[in-house]
Amino acid sequence: MDTITGIATLVLAALPQEPTPAPIAVPLAPAPAEARLPWSPKGASVPLELADGRLTGSFSLGHSATPLVALRLEKSAEAERFDQLLLDVDRDGQLEESERLRTTPKEQRGKWWSSFEASIAIPLQQGESTRAYPLSLWFVEDPAEPEAKPALRWSRRGFVEGRFELGGKPAFVVVTEMQMDGVFDQRDSWGLGRSAEDARKNSSRSLEGHAWLDGRAYRLSALDTDGQRIAFEPFDPGFTEEQERERLDRKAVDRAAPRAEAPLAFEKDFAAALARAQREKKCLFVDFQTTWCGPCREMERWVYTAKDVVDAAAEVIPVMLDGDEQRELVKRYEVGGYPTLLLLDERGAVLARATGYRSVAETAALLRGSAAARKLAEQKR
Repeated sequence: MDTITGIATLVLAALPQEPTPAPIAVPLAPAPAEARLPWSPKGASVPLELADGRLTGSFSLGHSATPLVALRLEKSAEAERFDQLLLDVDRDGQLEESERLRTTPKEQRGKWWSSFEASIAIPLQQGESTRAYPLSLWFVEDPAEPEAKPALRWSRRGFVEGRFELGGKPAFVVVTEMQMDGVFDQRDSWGLGRSAEDARKNSSRSLEGHAWLDGRAYRLSALDTDGQRIAFEPFDPGFTEEQERERLDRKAVDRAAPRAEAPLAFEKDFAAALARAQREKKCLFVDFQTTWCGPCREMERWVYTAKDVVDAAAEVIPVMLDGDEQRELVKRYEVGGYPTLLLLDERGAVLARATGYRSVAETAALLRGSAAARKLAEQKR
């Protein structure tokens, strides 16, 4: 170390240092029963076994030493569909009459849905008490697929939240399950806000990352696995909240894309579209979508109205199919999510596949590659 560097180091060491902010510790409690989050994680699935006309299964919820939650689906007298669920809500290993839930199955899009709501007791890791875990459960029976393996799906309804003071004003934190295991850890999600409503709206951020409040970033420093306490601290991620928002907004470019005079015109009849593709020696561009698919609506609004996409589709025959209605085609082409985009040759063979929202640039590239994909497929025959 030279003399100048040594002096500079001594001077810096002598200067008063900015104290490291102490972590903000907040006690958490279950949110009010009427409170809801604007999103829900993917439902967990419980395999079921059929015996004597009843479906039985079990699933884990809570710490590793916690007993499994047993369940049984039954039909009441004269019922055609499963309309009763016995659920071991008190975790004593017994399915009792007091734990019987009833519902009226409803038909939606050709399937029968049996939906239930319950609250299961989860033993706390610390102490002998329990906490309530509200959840929604549903069983879907599809008459079109009688050989499908039965499964009960469920998702959390409740979450925990806490109030604290920051800068002399109230603020709120929300922590909610993403892993559906009844244990809080970094794999779950959280949000901050100046009001409980804002914190709930912001609650889809991973606990492995950071959350924002008043333009400042905070990261997790401690979390009780029972969901009773959380601590977090401010830090500098190297960018602002606005910069992060712009970076993550992958649809901003699509919204700004030049619009075509008319949106892409889709046929609705697959057989007719395939016959036309055979006559004209063109590829078929198939969009499997559903009425309840959010990304499908966004593609209709921003992608299929873009000039670049409409121009690129000149050499293909577009057809849009409802996955809930075209069940045989869904099975044939192994559609597992929506939207699913397929590029088919005139024989109906798959040349390219994409699942989920695709940008204007991605969709245009897929369409422009149709001729090359078709030629390559012909060479391989």
